[in-house]
Amino acid sequence: MKTVFTFAGLVVCALLVLETAQAQVAAQIIAREKASWEAWQKKDKTFWADFLTDDGTYFSPRSPYMETDPKVNFLPKIDVYFEQYKILDFQMYNARVQMLGDNAAVLTYNESVTADFGGKVTNFTGKVTAVYVKQGNTWKVAHGHETLNPGMD
Repeated sequence: MKTVFTFAGLVVCALLVLETAQAQVAAQIIAREKASWEAWQKKDKTFWADFLTDDGTYFSPRSPYMETDPKVNFLPKIDVYFEQYKILDFQMYNARVQMLGDNAAVLTYNESVTADFGGKVTNFTGKVTAVYVKQGNTWKVAHGHETLNPGMD
């Protein structure tokens, strides 16, 4: 009987350690996502060069196409994008991280944004999904998808 209780105690301890590790990873990913919005506000090109995977993809609510190859199609034009799209305020709600093994995770959340699009200030809400992969010791976005809520475009 003592062996059964010892084994059950070990299983409970292992589950608590796993749960704690997953919570720590979730906190890291959410912090990295929030840091991306702050980096945009600060026009931090260095952050953005390290934030996306080399083969990352993105579905923007303002484009019918999938954006690909950020080192070729996004980063060289980032200064122009910083000027065209200025984030004045960003709020993240209902953030949830789902682990897909040790080196991949999906972040989903609701957003509320105030932004200046080429001189026109607008407020919108939407839904965001980001697929994160761990490369070395850094969590990077392999795919992002942003959808505006109805009536927000």
